[in-house]
Amino acid sequence: MALAGAGLVVALVAVAYLHPRPAGRPLPRPTANPSQIGVVRLTGFGVVSATEALACTQTGGTAYLYWTADAGRTWRQLPIPLLYDDTFGIQAIDRTHAVLQLGKGLYSTGDGGRTWRRVPLPAGEMYGPGAHFLSPSEGWYLDLQVDPASSEQPTALWWTSDGGASWTERWRVNADHPLSGGVPLDGDKYVLAFRDAAHGWLTVSFVHSARLLATSDGGRTWSDVSLPLGGPVLFLDLQLARDGAAVLVALAGTTYLAVPSLDGGRTWEEPRALPIAAPAPGGSASRLSVIDHDHWAVAAGATVRVTADAGRSWRDIATALPGGITALQDVWLTAAGEGWATTDHGSTADLRVLHTTDGGARWSESHVPYVPG
Repeated sequence: MALAGAGLVVALVAVAYLHPRPAGRPLPRPTANPSQIGVVRLTGFGVVSATEALACTQTGGTAYLYWTADAGRTWRQLPIPLLYDDTFGIQAIDRTHAVLQLGKGLYSTGDGGRTWRRVPLPAGEMYGPGAHFLSPSEGWYLDLQVDPASSEQPTALWWTSDGGASWTERWRVNADHPLSGGVPLDGDKYVLAFRDAAHGWLTVSFVHSARLLATSDGGRTWSDVSLPLGGPVLFLDLQLARDGAAVLVALAGTTYLAVPSLDGGRTWEEPRALPIAAPAPGGSASRLSVIDHDHWAVAAGATVRVTADAGRSWRDIATALPGGITALQDVWLTAAGEGWATTDHGSTADLRVLHTTDGGARWSESHVPYVPG
């Protein structure tokens, strides 16, 4: 799901109001097909600023990572130790630091992706997308293994202050410890966000409902968050804006809700319905782009819908899309109206990258390289 998925992820301290997918949940990858060996796929995309972004493409069994600093006019290839069958994502922390998450490993860069070093995972762990970094040095790792046949989901959370060189276990839930740090054994656990080194949010999901937990001590202990919601929901995303606001995205049945907070998640306002339809089975909903407490944007087909009053009312922006593109998937916009979008043609094989300078009315296609350059 795009609202809860991770392709290329900007950390909470990243620049320019932009908040892509949370780390650890990659774009769905199409099944390999011998007849598609020559097909090029944009398998990951992430925003660093209004003019800087990263893109990962795959051709057959080879993946390539690219960086642009000029709004997609030109792209520079970066080295990437990635195989076709790896689950991956990349979390851009700032213009020089990023974390590359491979299915069985974790790598970091401090020079804009020119070189990468292996980051050791906590002992016994082998799933890089479980990592979530707030800064080049501080991060958390959640064991994301899930047994779909069981309501009990044992897991553990670790913390690092040295870029992953060492990890300290915060809590662990299992049959011997069904409650640890306020986190229950039942339900799928997933870290939604950390605002700073102390404050973060974790969702515990069940079949048709979820609990939202918060921490104020860096993840050692967690407690339930009281929200103005009248029924069961699933929590998908939590975005923190540059003005200190927070927006929690939830799914109630087939309705997507946004629950804003003016004070960074200390208190929450009444939920507002997002003007997007639930996707077809196996599809993904468009992500919410949060500029500040009042200003949001979301893609709905070929239209960009924007609000200036925190979701109480919306207006449509009629878009001029490049030829052959009929729908947008995700948008990232800034207060100045610059930003990015990926397109939706029904599969990751058709995702393409667009850029705008006028708030989403006109889009130009950025041609990501399809072969090493």
